[in-house]
Formats: sequence, structure tokens, C-alpha cells
Amino acid sequence: MSELYFPSLSPENSEGDGPSSTAELQGALCGLLCLNSQASRSEWYKSIFEDFHPDDDEILDLTALFDDTIQALNSLDFDLQLDLPEDDAPIASRIYAMTQWCNGLIFGLGASGLTDDTELSDDCKEYISDVIGISQISSEESDDSEDESNFEELVEYLRMGLFLLFGELQPLEAPDSPTEH
Repeated sequence: MSELYFPSLSPENSEGDGPSSTAELQGALCGLLCLNSQASRSEWYKSIFEDFHPDDDEILDLTALFDDTIQALNSLDFDLQLDLPEDDAPIASRIYAMTQWCNGLIFGLGASGLTDDTELSDDCKEYISDVIGISQISSEESDDSEDESNFEELVEYLRMGLFLLFGELQPLEAPDSPTEH
């Protein structure tokens, strides 16, 4: 995705329960948009993170992140990319970022009103369950090409499952059918 940098997410500046990384932030935004595609593009983060206090430059980046994400989710090309470290980063850091993205997605869905009573297809329920499982993967013992292959498959699964969930919770509106007089 984009190369956004949020100084307020660094450990020395973060406080409370706000996001701890850009991956978690994007995941939470995706969760919010699944339930509320009409969220405010300039203040969306306030509805899910009470303790996140971005500066003026970061607010511009948050608006850009919102615009990029909602456009990608609505794209027929399924071109949303998870905001994870580049391919040349150590696999352990990429796995850690993926787990943070999953934590953000679950947090965003919950903070936006998803409950056990929300009607979902079995596929979407399985996806959410899998996201919870993926969020608990340990990145400490990762270092070989098998991990690399598994990582790529998980990222693709997360991407495509997100489109399934978004499509189910935010279906395209059908054009009004003509009425007979």
C-alpha cells in the first residue's frame, strides 16, 4: 500500500489503547469500513481509537489511508494491499505486522458493532475465526522459505476474505426497479 509514517504510533509516543502500527491501523480501518462504509473520511479514527492523537500532518495521512482503503475495497480489481513491510524485510517482522493487521481488523469490527448476533454467512464466520487464529501466530521462530510461502498464502487469504466480508456487510445497492403504473 502506501508508505505512510505516523510518529504518534511509535512506542515512546503511543499511550493507552490506540493502534501500535500502521498495519494495525489499516486493519482497524478495514473493520470499520466493513460495517460503516459511510464513516467520516477525516475523523474515522476517532470512532475506534480513543487514545490516538495524531498531529495535523498525520491527519492528512489518515485521510489518504481512508481514501485509498475505501477505493480499494470498492474496486472490482480487488487491489487492496495489506500495509505490511516490504518483501526484503525479515520474515519475522512481516509475520508480526500481519498479526497486528489481524488484531486491528478484529478490533475495528468489534468497535464498529459486530457482535455474535450479527448475521453472517458461514464463510464469513470462518474467515473471522481464521483471522483470530492468524492474529495469534508467533513470529519468533520464522526464518525459512516454507514460512515465506505460507506467509504469502495467508496474506492473500486475508485480502480475499476481507473482500468477501466487506461485500456481505456492505452489499452493492441494486438499482431501483421500474415500477409499473
